[in-house]
Amino acid sequence: MTTRIPRDLLEKAVSLHGHLGPFLVLGLKMGLKAENTIGKPVACEVTTRWRKPFLCVVDGLKTVVGCSVALKEGEGLSVWFSNTEGDELVLRVRASVVEKYADKYVGEPLEGCEKDAYEVLESSDEELFEPWAS
Repeated sequence: MTTRIPRDLLEKAVSLHGHLGPFLVLGLKMGLKAENTIGKPVACEVTTRWRKPFLCVVDGLKTVVGCSVALKEGEGLSVWFSNTEGDELVLRVRASVVEKYADKYVGEPLEGCEKDAYEVLESSDEELFEPWAS
């Protein structure tokens, strides 16, 4: 399954973030997947490295979920979501996906960033995320 991002939501995220990139798109997809799985999240915590481009995922999440996004330092990239009923979901980006895009954009060289973002947009959830459990 491929989580589709509505054009207006993508434009809103780019406006908030300043440019289109793969980690922004990952945040959008993770937020939409959470909404489709457990409903509207009221809590969200990102575990990742505290540097760009990893933190770009936060702007994608904020565009979708609308709740505050807590940060926790850690390896890889995962997000824990919770709704008002206490349902939870953890989404983890596959290590191969994180490795593919992470080191390309250290120091903010944005060349190829949009191309990579469109690649993530077209990728299926199974290609991007480890199997999840709620």
